[in-house]
Amino acid sequence: MAAETHQHDIVRRSLEQRQRVATRETPNADEVEAPLHWPSLAALNAQREWPKFSEWVGELRDRYKGLDSYVVPACWYEHESLVMALQALRDHERVAYAKSSPASSGTDWHRAYRDITALLRAFTADLRCGHGPESAETGAFDKFVAADVARRRRQATAAALGESEQ
Repeated sequence: MAAETHQHDIVRRSLEQRQRVATRETPNADEVEAPLHWPSLAALNAQREWPKFSEWVGELRDRYKGLDSYVVPACWYEHESLVMALQALRDHERVAYAKSSPASSGTDWHRAYRDITALLRAFTADLRCGHGPESAETGAFDKFVAADVARRRRQATAAALGESEQ
């Protein structure tokens, strides 16, 4: 009977924790940041986030050797569908391994990993961009980030002036 009560308590606490996370009522709101939404990032935030995100993707590929160029090609950052899926996985990992997360969160993260990698594989197959592992040209990421930040600045300027960017 004690084991049933203990399991019931674990399940109850896990459900309560999920509810707090879902409603942003975490015990310490500073522990878990909001998810990152790339399309709405300002230029300065994007400039700060791209290198951190790229580092995380590299670390993820190092940890999970199955993330080859058929799942995450060298040009992943150029494809919004891949960026959004990878960011969702990064956000999920951050929340799953926060101090306030229940013990079952690691398992939940690996389910999300399985689901997202299936999406990444499908997205990459649909891209047909021809970028394999050999196409990781030196400086391509830095050039992309500079162009992305410049585009975001142009959009912000146009919006501030009440114009549409053409």
